[in-house]
Amino acid sequence: MTLSQWANTYAYLSRETSADTGKFRSFKYQDGMMDAVTDPTVSLITVMKSARVGYTKLLDHMVGYFIHQDPAPMLIVQPKESDARDYSSTEIAPMLRDTPVLAEIAGDLTSRASQQRVDKRVFRNGASIAFVGANSPAGFRRITARIVAFDEVDGYPAGGAGNEGDQIALGTKRSETFWNRKIILGSTPTVQGISRIEKSWEESDQRRYYVKCPHCKTPQTLKWENFKWDKSEDGKHLSETAHFRCEAAECGGRIEEKDKLGLINGGEWIAEKPFKGHAGFHVWAAYSLFPNAAWRFLAAEWLRVYKDPMQKKTFVNLVLGLPHQEVVDVADPDALKARCEPYNYETLPSDVRLVTFGADTQDDRIEVTFVGWGANGESWVARHEVLHGDTSKPLVWDEFDKLIGEPCYTDEGRPLVAQAGCIDSAGHRSEMVYKFCRDRKRRRIYAIIGRGNPNLSAPRMIWPKTASRTKNSGDKPYIVGVDTAKDDISSRLAIVPSEHEPTARAIHFPAVGLSADYFDQLTAEHAVTKQVGAKISRSWVQKSTGARNEAWDCLVYALAARMSLPIKLDKAPKRTPRPVAGNDNSPSDDTAPAAVREEPKTKKRQRERWGAYK
Repeated sequence: MTLSQWANTYAYLSRETSADTGKFRSFKYQDGMMDAVTDPTVSLITVMKSARVGYTKLLDHMVGYFIHQDPAPMLIVQPKESDARDYSSTEIAPMLRDTPVLAEIAGDLTSRASQQRVDKRVFRNGASIAFVGANSPAGFRRITARIVAFDEVDGYPAGGAGNEGDQIALGTKRSETFWNRKIILGSTPTVQGISRIEKSWEESDQRRYYVKCPHCKTPQTLKWENFKWDKSEDGKHLSETAHFRCEAAECGGRIEEKDKLGLINGGEWIAEKPFKGHAGFHVWAAYSLFPNAAWRFLAAEWLRVYKDPMQKKTFVNLVLGLPHQEVVDVADPDALKARCEPYNYETLPSDVRLVTFGADTQDDRIEVTFVGWGANGESWVARHEVLHGDTSKPLVWDEFDKLIGEPCYTDEGRPLVAQAGCIDSAGHRSEMVYKFCRDRKRRRIYAIIGRGNPNLSAPRMIWPKTASRTKNSGDKPYIVGVDTAKDDISSRLAIVPSEHEPTARAIHFPAVGLSADYFDQLTAEHAVTKQVGAKISRSWVQKSTGARNEAWDCLVYALAARMSLPIKLDKAPKRTPRPVAGNDNSPSDDTAPAAVREEPKTKKRQRERWGAYK
């Protein structure tokens, strides 16, 4: 029997892993992937996929087939040991219990005499399955397998299995004594150029699923660029009208959701490169017949995330089943400067509810950025200050203490004193930073150390759950995930704020009060991904040697300070747009908007407000 025939004849779905239990029935596109496993001409299979296409069930049925029809030793490699145990317990054990032909072979799984273990299952007909985590150096030893399946290979630790080497090479070596071995690689891709599944896919015969247009019968694949939806008269996107357009120039007909079942049932896998024993499949969510993969849902997901580069990357990976391309430039400094708005730290919009700061310490100065925060992560840079002086002496720290105690004001006159702040304690004047923060712990002023993401599959949290004690002083700095924070801010800078509506996660900048090179500093770094041997690293680095980046660092630390506060802000109301030079209601003097040209408030008035606030 082919694997698809076996699955549709014998396989059952279990309640632990399926919304619908009972007999398994495959989607037509799944048959081609399953039958490659039982095709004697195929020795290596690569599946580059999205989520929601049923790949895990195909892996389950492969295991069931080689227990029931062709008893063989198998090896399943998951990203981590915990994943391997979970797969054995939640997928394989229920399948052995609920599939009658497998239950006869497996026997009582709970019996003490049974050879069924979470990490290795042995059957009386000679079949066996070993479950290994790709992070386990010893997991690959003393294992021989004819069938080796590598699941979610892009989630494997980049440095290999400890000192043992590359996990795929280790697992493949376990099958060398079998002339009829099968190697299966499956994964959702990650970063273009370093994705393991992408590399394997490019070496395959690259099979894609072709369907026929219901109008003109032209064979074609479902391409994202042909995925469309209508707009209402007022320009609103109507995700419920999602459809594909036939790519044939003479047709261009609408392919609707109601046509989907016929498309899939009438489709076929077609290889785009010569076959040399390596079958490669690419499938994405648009082909899936699961209810949660309806085209209207995919369109709604895109419309929800396309303005956020971080969420957009996830969409490309998990919905399109494609590797995303890293964006190296954080933003264009001129474009950011052109977005400046007529406010300052004394005229922040009423949407601002709280203020945090981030500070960077150098030998001869302290630089600090104050940021106001509103609902849904919207933020306003209030001011960026530079305090010059020898930072090994108390004088400049006394000035800094006064500065962070001064309130910012909304345009309603509401004072806002910084509720939390982060000061970089790595490199320059560490002891002075620790002492300053130690004395102000109750004011939520924290000494922090920035750390990158050594493990790409497990990004470091921006704000840690606990502090880490230093080796010598006994102080407890907080380890901030700066790469994660920079990714987050990069995605925020790409969002253009609306004049009339609150804009979630957008960052606003004041028209005055920032230095001439502020935006150059803010865009001084970019993300670089490198691969050296089996090790993959990604970090934010300066675009040019010696470029100043203090403004960028301070904004990162201000975000970390915001993340340290367990405060949720209510939804902001619609705002009244501020007058901007050039509008009909702007002042005739177009050198600066009225809100900026106002004379600054006197120190006496500031002291009065500060006293009232206290």
